Amino acid sequence: MRNKTTIQDIADSLSLSRATVSKVLNHAPGVAESTRQTVLAKIQELQYQNTDSLLTSLSRSVKSRPRSFAFLMHSRPDDLHVGSSIMTRLEQEIRKEGYSLTIHTITEEDYQLLELPPNLYIDQTEAIVCLELFHDKYSQLLCSLNRPVLFVDACANFHDLGLQCDLLMMENRSSAYRMLSALCRKHHLRTMGFYGDIHHCLSFRERYEGMQMAALDCRIETKDFHVIDGDYLYSSPEWIESRLREMRELPQLFFCANDVLAQGLILQLEKMGLRVPEDILVCGFDGIPTQNPIISSLTTVRTPGPELGTAAAQLLMNRIQSPHSITTSTYLHTEVLFRSTAP
Repeated sequence: MRNKTTIQDIADSLSLSRATVSKVLNHAPGVAESTRQTVLAKIQELQYQNTDSLLTSLSRSVKSRPRSFAFLMHSRPDDLHVGSSIMTRLEQEIRKEGYSLTIHTITEEDYQLLELPPNLYIDQTEAIVCLELFHDKYSQLLCSLNRPVLFVDACANFHDLGLQCDLLMMENRSSAYRMLSALCRKHHLRTMGFYGDIHHCLSFRERYEGMQMAALDCRIETKDFHVIDGDYLYSSPEWIESRLREMRELPQLFFCANDVLAQGLILQLEKMGLRVPEDILVCGFDGIPTQNPIISSLTTVRTPGPELGTAAAQLLMNRIQSPHSITTSTYLHTEVLFRSTAP
């Protein structure tokens, strides 16, 4: 009669697969923390051979193994930013797998010196999530750290860099195209302009490309109707007004790179005596739930923030389990919301 408890015995007693128990014993990722603790408790109960030394080994390994994801961003997102819901959902999802989330802000000095923030300990980090880090050389630095890296949005020239990492995006081109082509046909528009810096990030560039697709199909004139300059300028009302007054005529519709830019544009148009939507149509992109009266009235595209957080967790867990699989670019579906600024 055998007196040695086997891995199969443990698996059978818990209605788990042998592979799952083996993962726990070999400290492999991809096992929920609750399952891991259940297996360890059963080992103790069944007095698995060399239990004490085994549990000591497991305890040391769990303490030494990286058990956190690093979340990197250039500026902390506020309630109007999709990043808030992404970060919240991501943390919820990875906690189910026994990981924690550490938050790190990348400063301009970090960019210039190409240095990691001092509170980021790479040997304790399993994977890196980058929210709107739009610096190409810093992106290359992060991808050289021998850790799985996922970018949620990225620098405008991301696809030219050939980075070994994964990319997660909201769908930009087709949703911008659907929204704008519908408005052009409904209102029989002749002119349309873009408002934002297309060099700021990949998503802004893709939204601009979607607008150009709509303009081409609907035979809409866009030349000389764009306000495309360095991103830092858009916070200046005086600069906005000067750019608008430089135009020989304003477009019938302005498509703004995001909702916050759309709000600033609407306020400036109102100061110039123009009504939205009676005199000019304005639409944005992001669709973050808010009580702000201007943003909540915008025709826009809803970005699926919580779903992006869930997808980020899934993509990185898959990358941890299959580190040599092909890198991917994943785009999540977006929803067009027609509201009063461009009905």
